[in-house]
Amino acid sequence: MNHNTQVRGLQVINHILMLIGISFVLITDQYFYLIVSLLTYWCIGVLGINIGMHRLLAHRSFNTWLWLEKTLALISVLTAVGSPLAWVALHRQHHRYTETPMDPHSPYILGSAKAWFGVWNKTSIDARIIKDLRKDRFHKFLHRHYIAITVTYVCMLALINPWLVVFMYAIPASLCLHSSSAIIVIAHKHGYKTYNINDQSRNSWIASLITLGEGWHNNHHAHPRDWNNQHKWWELDITAWMIRLIKK
Repeated sequence: MNHNTQVRGLQVINHILMLIGISFVLITDQYFYLIVSLLTYWCIGVLGINIGMHRLLAHRSFNTWLWLEKTLALISVLTAVGSPLAWVALHRQHHRYTETPMDPHSPYILGSAKAWFGVWNKTSIDARIIKDLRKDRFHKFLHRHYIAITVTYVCMLALINPWLVVFMYAIPASLCLHSSSAIIVIAHKHGYKTYNINDQSRNSWIASLITLGEGWHNNHHAHPRDWNNQHKWWELDITAWMIRLIKK
């Protein structure tokens, strides 16, 4: 089973568990579980995707301690959007070929619905695009043992309370998928352009609210190596606030 099939399988299971979890909350009125899910989503989404895979590994926009880089990469596995190797490869390809037939997930090529639900453009990914990460044994380990790491985390939650599998893994991971989709679709179709560049990336307050700062996407496409997407005073970038605390 290839990595993409593994990830898609996890995402389907997570969405089924999310529906079960929401039904449980509505029946029992235990709404604090949803608060737990939201807090977990913010933690793994910001630390794993925004900081770890995106601004640190994909763009190398800042440096931090090696142990922290590896911790962020490990957390990113819990978001169920792919291993750091796979995710970074797709993202770097997206920046290199934005909104062209070589872009793996452009809403202008695929359509918004397909791009949102993770249908990839039928294009090959050049492995050389992540040659820096492929040299790292830790990142290769995360890629090869992606399911085992996820299952280990799920089993740990189940030992504490089986419902935590739903509310501290399945729902937060599903939210991470849709927040990533918000950037792929909304931040390329909604909002304003500060920089006149050759793509339709936008600064979207909607996408930024969902992702805690990733939605200032036109700023990011214009300056991909900038760890701070806040280029105007009102463009709040909570992710950048956290990076300021950990960057060397």
